[in-house]
Amino acid sequence: MPWFYEPYNDISAIGIHITDLLHHEQSPFQDIKVHATVGHGRLLLLDDMVMLTELDEFVYHDLITHVPLCIHADPKQVLVVGGGDGGTVREVLKHPGVERVVLCEIDERVTRVCQQWIPSVAGALEDPRVELVFADAVEYVRRHTGAFDAVLVDSSEPIGPAAGLFEGSFFADLRRALRPGGIVSAQTESPFYAAETVRNVFREIRGVFSQVHGYIGSIPTYPSGCWTFALASDDRGPAMLDERRAAALRCKYFNLGIARGAFALPEFARLLIDPA
Repeated sequence: MPWFYEPYNDISAIGIHITDLLHHEQSPFQDIKVHATVGHGRLLLLDDMVMLTELDEFVYHDLITHVPLCIHADPKQVLVVGGGDGGTVREVLKHPGVERVVLCEIDERVTRVCQQWIPSVAGALEDPRVELVFADAVEYVRRHTGAFDAVLVDSSEPIGPAAGLFEGSFFADLRRALRPGGIVSAQTESPFYAAETVRNVFREIRGVFSQVHGYIGSIPTYPSGCWTFALASDDRGPAMLDERRAAALRCKYFNLGIARGAFALPEFARLLIDPA
């Protein structure tokens, strides 16, 4: 049986033992594959980059969702940028106060493929609180000033369709899209293998928001197994964590200890995120 290898920045490669190719298509934006695997459940690849496996997707989706939503005072209107697989939306819906979740994904085919082939991740997209928007998120955000309590930027790597989601101008538009007390989270790549990306993205975010914090998690099938995230707001920070709400959630990765500890960065990562 074959192996799939994803090389990363000519530095390393991750290998996953695959079996059947369940689905393959070329969308207007990217190549989409779903494989069955040995030990990882189903595997989603976009342009031959690992987006998720059923084995460990919950780590990423828990962190990008529950950390910001438990720091926000009362999130009701939430925007997920990217995230076409539906995992972030699934986690947002665990917060009972949420009234509406907009998923803005540029490639509808990613969402439809995941609904068909990875329902463990995409199944919550049928919830009546979910609004699916298949459009360029940069344009969508620009048109929705003051519309959201939280924006979760669940993007792929800063190349191709996702490149604009890592620029300072986009974060400025995100700030304008927030309601008072609003908060943003974003994935910000590997501190081991993409140090310059991490440093540059946090520099861009700090040029827009007054409170910017980095946090971290362990995702085995992402390059280096260590991944960073940004939390940004003008009003909210980690000290404002609602511990009651965090403790009440039932998740595979996130709990109250993770909510408190994810911001405790190893020194090499802290220097990338907050060099001051």
